[in-house]
Amino acid sequence: MLSSLNIRDFVIVDKLDLEFSDGFTALTGETGAGKSILIDALQLLFGARSDPEVIRAGAQKSDLTACFTINDKIKSWLEERERTGVNGELVLRRTLDIKGRSRSWINGTPCSLSQLKELSHMLVVVHGQHAHQSLLRKGSQLEMLDAYSGLRPQVDAVRSAWTQWREAQKTLEEARERQAFNQAELERMKWFLEDMKELSPIKGEWARINEEHTRLSRYNDIIDSCQKAREALTEADYSALELVDSAISAIGDVSDVDAKLEKIYTQLNDAREIIDSASDDVEHYLDRTDFDEARFEELDQRINLYLELARKYHVEPDELYAEMQKVTEKAVEMEGLSDLTALFNKAHEAKTQYDKLASELSKERKKGALKMQKSITDVMQTLAMAGGSFEVAVTEAEAPSSVGIDHCEFLVAGHAGVPRRSLSKVASGGELARISLAIAVTDTMTATVDTLIFDEVDSGIGGAVAETVGRLLAQLGEHQQALCVTHLPQVASCASHHFKIEKKAGDAVKKGDTVLILEIMKMETPVVAPEDGTVASIEVAVGDSVEAGALLATMNN
Repeated sequence: MLSSLNIRDFVIVDKLDLEFSDGFTALTGETGAGKSILIDALQLLFGARSDPEVIRAGAQKSDLTACFTINDKIKSWLEERERTGVNGELVLRRTLDIKGRSRSWINGTPCSLSQLKELSHMLVVVHGQHAHQSLLRKGSQLEMLDAYSGLRPQVDAVRSAWTQWREAQKTLEEARERQAFNQAELERMKWFLEDMKELSPIKGEWARINEEHTRLSRYNDIIDSCQKAREALTEADYSALELVDSAISAIGDVSDVDAKLEKIYTQLNDAREIIDSASDDVEHYLDRTDFDEARFEELDQRINLYLELARKYHVEPDELYAEMQKVTEKAVEMEGLSDLTALFNKAHEAKTQYDKLASELSKERKKGALKMQKSITDVMQTLAMAGGSFEVAVTEAEAPSSVGIDHCEFLVAGHAGVPRRSLSKVASGGELARISLAIAVTDTMTATVDTLIFDEVDSGIGGAVAETVGRLLAQLGEHQQALCVTHLPQVASCASHHFKIEKKAGDAVKKGDTVLILEIMKMETPVVAPEDGTVASIEVAVGDSVEAGALLATMNN
């Protein structure tokens, strides 16, 4: 239940703090006074699209906050998302600045607009002043039936099944259209893979065999160089080893004379060990190295095959392995697409599931239609439509859709003895408004939320009917919190609580907004703003008598 609403710098409101109670609350005032601003503020708190134009002129941002007492369902929702509030309260806040930026919070924690919208469905049901217009929108009547009957989960299941069926059908149709192309493409892939069988490339092989092939191709150069190195190190006259030995002997003769020579002597001995070791390694390499002609030919053939296939398929030799893997995977996929039987079966199964769910939904809709039409017919009797009747006609749609196989149409007879006609053909705007109100009242009777909001849904009615509407809203207020923006005193008189919204000095007004009301011969005559501006002063008080030509109010442009 809505417990408080705080508004800062929103439209024409500078600062407003309201406390709400349970029961039926009426919000009254002249056109332009700001009644619907309260509803607009709540809609923004529930995730509606923002517009910087709603920021009060001269301000930098609007700040809106609403507090709710919550039930167990909402409490569980908050706990699941770790957004539990204090003392069992829910606090929604939203700000919007002149740059178009919007920020939202749930119990002090930043949140997304989708979360606000999800939460709002559990908090309130809003019936707007143009509800009777939306009644005539294509598909709206079916939506109302589903909402009344509590069928939204089933509708969601049908919508999901529809999506799966259409996607499977689309895949099947595309496969049929591409079948010839797919077959040709698959044949090319198979030729490629057949060619790859002889080579059977291995990841990283191209670099390894090239290195080995290069080494074998230069076998003679390697052997010759190693033999020369061996001779230079140890076998030739004046070999490196012999020269180092001479140097060691020479330094050794005088190393005891100068300590600095001891270091040189040590280095020369280290050099001798290195030379000796290198000579052994060269000898070992020559003993173990032999030219493998068969291996060389094998490598030569494999490299040539790599080069041949690379040229044939316009790729680099080292890319053949990756290309083979890619084509293998693609061929498996293409074979799946070529299997029209499997795709057909998948689409058929998806359609069967859709048909099953849509058929079950249709049965539930027809049950709900009987209950809905009886409830609305009963309410119509109290709205100056005695003897009238309401029918929710559920028939087979021209074609299945994401919402099932049904077409829904509301049929109305405004009075006894009048044949029921489509709601779209009801000529009287007042009659349409009353029917819309009957639907709204019936809908709210089944609502599971704690707060019901009616925004001028009583437009187009008056007299005894208005009094009946007031009593209906009062009845709703016995079980749920009901807020109603109304112009009708008959409706407002039935409220347990009453807020009157008025203009005062300093308020912004638009051309045509009511600034004050004169009572002349027991008739109320509104005095409207001649142009956009700000109320500078109100020169009279409630109950004052005024003469012709008297100054009533002043405005600043």
